[in-house]
Amino acid sequence: MRMGPGLQHFILQAELLSAYRAAVRATRPLPDPQTRRETLDWLRSDIERLRGEMDDDVIRSNLQTFQRNLKTFGPSLSISGLSGIGAKLIGQKR
Repeated sequence: MRMGPGLQHFILQAELLSAYRAAVRATRPLPDPQTRRETLDWLRSDIERLRGEMDDDVIRSNLQTFQRNLKTFGPSLSISGLSGIGAKLIGQKR
């Protein structure tokens, strides 16, 4: 008898969504709208691939890869605020 997704699955899905939101916010400083759109499309395709995934290990692995990619590509794209700590993003009030 197979049970539905457990609590860990929902936690991982929430972490994945949170990582995507942070990535979207981090792309705001990109000056070229076309570059930002392409970057967002690339990030979204990674997340969409995992939408229906039920294996927690696959989600966890892809979440780690997604976060690692953001840290790797962030500086090369001149994206600031990837860590979200102390960085002021455009449109964010302090």
